Amino acid sequence: MIAFSSSEPRDVAPYLASLARFCESGNLVAGWEKRPGGNHPDGWGVAWRAGDEIRMVKSRNPAASDPLLSDTRAVTDRFIGHVRYASNPETVSAENSHPFQALGVTLAHNGTFYGKIGAEGDARKVSDTVVFLELLEDRWAERTLAGLSETLRVMLSDRDLVGEYSAANLLIATGNGLFAFRRFQRNGEYYTLYLKSGEGLTVVASQPLDAEGGWRLLADGELVELSQGAPRSVLLTLPA
Repeated sequence: MIAFSSSEPRDVAPYLASLARFCESGNLVAGWEKRPGGNHPDGWGVAWRAGDEIRMVKSRNPAASDPLLSDTRAVTDRFIGHVRYASNPETVSAENSHPFQALGVTLAHNGTFYGKIGAEGDARKVSDTVVFLELLEDRWAERTLAGLSETLRVMLSDRDLVGEYSAANLLIATGNGLFAFRRFQRNGEYYTLYLKSGEGLTVVASQPLDAEGGWRLLADGELVELSQGAPRSVLLTLPA
């Protein structure tokens, strides 16, 4: 996953190239096999702010070889990108590629929810992330860092709702806000999010995008509001 918030609109091409690289050789959970098309070949999606709207492009194909990715053009100050490794290859489709949208909220997710969310997703034949997003949008009344922190705390503390979820690594955009959240129950070496901020740009990514330094790993349970050079963060207290 990749997201950025910038003080000035910038070309997304370098970030698309990073998504292609993540598709081809991104980190995998120990025991997961590389599939034809790369390490994360099961579709990709990007979303960016254009004026007052969020535009989105998604595909079922591997990002590393999909001409739709290289043909995508955008200059923006808010961006989210995701490449997928599907827990069930039968679910690979453009519709199931992240990010998803619901009533003004855009969300990309790494991990799997179980419990009532997983059961509803199976019954509706949609991603568990879609069900989580719909609930988040409905419950997140105060669209602020504090409001999101409390909403996520309540939802992720409800084991009937989310079950023994693997991880809730999230990128969330709404209005002027862009947020990143890292939370894992297992495979912490895989469910990573790194932050780098400065010079009017804040970037978060599953792996550092360059070797220039300045990247820091988000703590487990850390929620960050991305802003241009001065991100704010809170640490959620969640059940083990």
